[in-house]
Amino acid sequence: MEETKVVIIGAGVCGLTLATFLQKSGISCVVLERRDRAYIETRQRAGVVDSRAVRMFEDWGMADKLLSGPAAYAIEYRLNGSPMVFIGDDDNGAQSLFCTQQMLVNNLLRDLIDVTAGDVRFGITDVSIRNVVNERPQVSYTDQSGQHQITCDYIAGCDADRGVSRSSVPEGILTKYSYEYGYAWLAALVEAPVTGYPIMAISEHGFAAQLPRGPQRSRYYLQCALSDNAADWPDERIWDEIRLRVGDDYVKNAHIHNIEFVPFRSVVYSPMQYNHLFLAGDAAHIVPPVSAKGMNLGLYDVDILAQALIRAAKEHDLTALESYSDTCLRHIWNYQDFALWMADTMHDAGDPTLHGAFRQMVARARLNNLFRSATAARLHMEYQGGTN
Repeated sequence: MEETKVVIIGAGVCGLTLATFLQKSGISCVVLERRDRAYIETRQRAGVVDSRAVRMFEDWGMADKLLSGPAAYAIEYRLNGSPMVFIGDDDNGAQSLFCTQQMLVNNLLRDLIDVTAGDVRFGITDVSIRNVVNERPQVSYTDQSGQHQITCDYIAGCDADRGVSRSSVPEGILTKYSYEYGYAWLAALVEAPVTGYPIMAISEHGFAAQLPRGPQRSRYYLQCALSDNAADWPDERIWDEIRLRVGDDYVKNAHIHNIEFVPFRSVVYSPMQYNHLFLAGDAAHIVPPVSAKGMNLGLYDVDILAQALIRAAKEHDLTALESYSDTCLRHIWNYQDFALWMADTMHDAGDPTLHGAFRQMVARARLNNLFRSATAARLHMEYQGGTN
């Protein structure tokens, strides 16, 4: 039977970041991932690494080799085609970066596997967790060579919303808090770069956004109904709606690589730990994409968890591990509030069919305050940078 200090389930951005921090600190760990490496490297995921996360990687001495992408210092909000540019900054000098999850994951994989010989195992199935009070936990799994079992001290569940980690927790331990927004986004990856600032377009025809995804591509997001599917959105309709909602008749059609539909919902599970198991990222909480905080909340979790695990392993001090859930949840609930604010403001200000004309005008006033009130702008910058 194998032994290690930490088993990490899931090789997404959270699992790989945690493994990288532990490896750098001399803490043994094994990462188990059900997909193969090629899939992980090519999986498209959105993301802006906020300034708090940039400083986190700097503090760990890994920003230069892990982060890449242009600075995300400004957003162009459009209300019925009229632009308003919001420029953010960070008093501590760090800037948010348009570094996609795919880009960060590839950098993490190269550093963890190819440079430091970290133990990441792909193609894993039949994962089973034994997590009993007063016993060292065990993780069983199957791969091409057969069945295996690892005994460890701690398990980090970084395997997203439908993974085995959270489902291994007995009934009655976790409380689920959730909110359904009632609409979705169509996300289209297109062969067309962002030529100016990233755009968040508010229109009575529905919300639209354009965010960079590399030097030649961008992703457009279009508000749509929960019931919509690909048949409802042929390419021509997508481009017609983009031109209508961003208020620009000169946007040209480009190749659409893929589309997907993202229902808007917020979810929090509490507590984020049970015995020797610690949940991180989407395994513990989900925010709608309008806030650009899903990846950053996960990075916050694993930063706190890595420090707590290192302290427990090296100093035999369990204080930080025992308070892991409380520490993270204070931050998470703050950003659930931000996500709700962003979603309501961006959609209510444009589309009166959602919650009526009164909410529409209130949301527009809220948006205008970002450009009229230094206090409102400062708070918005703190949320965008992840420092609030």
